[in-house]
Amino acid sequence: MSFSKTSRNIRLQGDNILVAQCERADGESFADSTLNLDTCLGNIDGSFKWGERDYSLTARNVSLQGTVLSGNLERASGGSYKNSSVNLDDRIENHDGQLRCKA
Repeated sequence: MSFSKTSRNIRLQGDNILVAQCERADGESFADSTLNLDTCLGNIDGSFKWGERDYSLTARNVSLQGTVLSGNLERASGGSYKNSSVNLDDRIENHDGQLRCKA
């Protein structure tokens, strides 16, 4: 299930830390949770890529609108940047109040 359906106050801290209050398995309480997106999202030639790492090292103007992460990512040739976006609901989940990347 997508994390946004069971989370509130979703925001980005800096360029790579996803912050949210996530519903626990009891369905009644919420837990503050953070996830370093650099642990599961990388930059391959100017595009976000799941399963890679450290996109924020080569990104600028990173923002979060709803669940869509956007930014200008450096191309492999260096010097030029490409606009890119990715929907975090595709691979981020809420597991009993904790954000985590799906395998």
